[in-house]
Amino acid sequence: MAPQKLDKSDNRAVGNVLSQRRRSGETANRLLLHPREMHRKPSYPKWVYSAFLFATLGHSYSSSSQMTVDPPHNLEIVDPGFLGHLNLQWQPPLTLGMFQHCAVQYELRYRNVDSEDWETIITKKLNYEDGFDLNQGVEAKIQTLLTGHCTNGSDVHSKWIQTSFWIPLQGEPETKIQEMQCIYYNWKSLQCTWKPGEKIPKGANYNLYYWYEGLDHALQCADYIDANGGHTGCRFPSVELAEYQDFNICVNGSSLARPLRASYFSFQLQNIVKPSPPEQLNLTQRKPEELHLEWKPPEGPIPSQCLTYEVQFQEDDASWVSRSTEKEVITLQKSNGSRRFCVSVRGKVNIYCAIEGFWSEWSSQQCLDEQQEDDRWLLFTIIPVTLIMLNAVLIALLFVQKQRTYLKRVLGKKEIHFYQEAIC
Repeated sequence: MAPQKLDKSDNRAVGNVLSQRRRSGETANRLLLHPREMHRKPSYPKWVYSAFLFATLGHSYSSSSQMTVDPPHNLEIVDPGFLGHLNLQWQPPLTLGMFQHCAVQYELRYRNVDSEDWETIITKKLNYEDGFDLNQGVEAKIQTLLTGHCTNGSDVHSKWIQTSFWIPLQGEPETKIQEMQCIYYNWKSLQCTWKPGEKIPKGANYNLYYWYEGLDHALQCADYIDANGGHTGCRFPSVELAEYQDFNICVNGSSLARPLRASYFSFQLQNIVKPSPPEQLNLTQRKPEELHLEWKPPEGPIPSQCLTYEVQFQEDDASWVSRSTEKEVITLQKSNGSRRFCVSVRGKVNIYCAIEGFWSEWSSQQCLDEQQEDDRWLLFTIIPVTLIMLNAVLIALLFVQKQRTYLKRVLGKKEIHFYQEAIC
């Protein structure tokens, strides 16, 4: 029990006790005070204060230490078939004794058996739900907790009661699947893949079941990925409703020879997103030693503010260098004299929208060659000049054509006139 602090009334009580002792002659040696010392605050031996505190707090402690309450009973862990989402439930104490009118709370602690840390919950309810890793056992313990004015400000705890839970294990560990990986592609398409166990018997096959809050029961995969005559993955239907909550999976198997060991997995969809690569990269040179790169986020349901990017660039044959940014634009410095500059960008869901995730594939490379830049300026010069020359040639041809037509007309009239004179 935490030590109690004395308030002002307790201090006055200490002073009264000491005053009574002085008046009754209990003080063995009286001190004669100088008149100038009459206004000083009297001082007393420390053992006097200690004795009073011990008498006061000791009585309070002995009273609270005698307070007892029964623990809850019938603590159990119930598996409703949700692949790791378990229900912990219990019954109230059989009797509350002198605390019949007290508000009862319960301190619940639980964990997987391979974990060193307990999760602690204080609740007034008689049940609590949470997700667990069913590849390991689960253990829980609980005690009754009374606090407040009902117990004179003291905390009254009952004894702990505890229980444990294990899924019955079937099959050898070497028969369960290996290298399970689930990816939520571009925040809209979930796919899981795995490899068969090391000792899977012939003719055996795996089945996948999944559950998330909102489903009445666990569902089996409806679109398996097959390889070598067996299931090696699953494509899921739209699972948008399962975001930001536990998504539970069990992969078990069947075989005529022997049972296969089941495997359990739990994750949240936003933490396994792999975006599509960024699009429409545009690399331009605005200054001799400065490049400007911009791009577009991938099309799809991922909000642009949920993406972070990594830009990698290379000058000539040097090593690739990476930079991170939250925006879809970046300015890169180019060394003087480099002839070739290449860039590529990839994206990932940032820490504001998910705890973790996968990087997208790298976008297609965009390169800027110094020679290409020179040719571009040359091209901008040649094309206008060529067009001007072509226009000049075209105009000259049209002029010549008109002159020839005019001459033909003039000469034609003279020939006709000459012919008429000859006939006459």
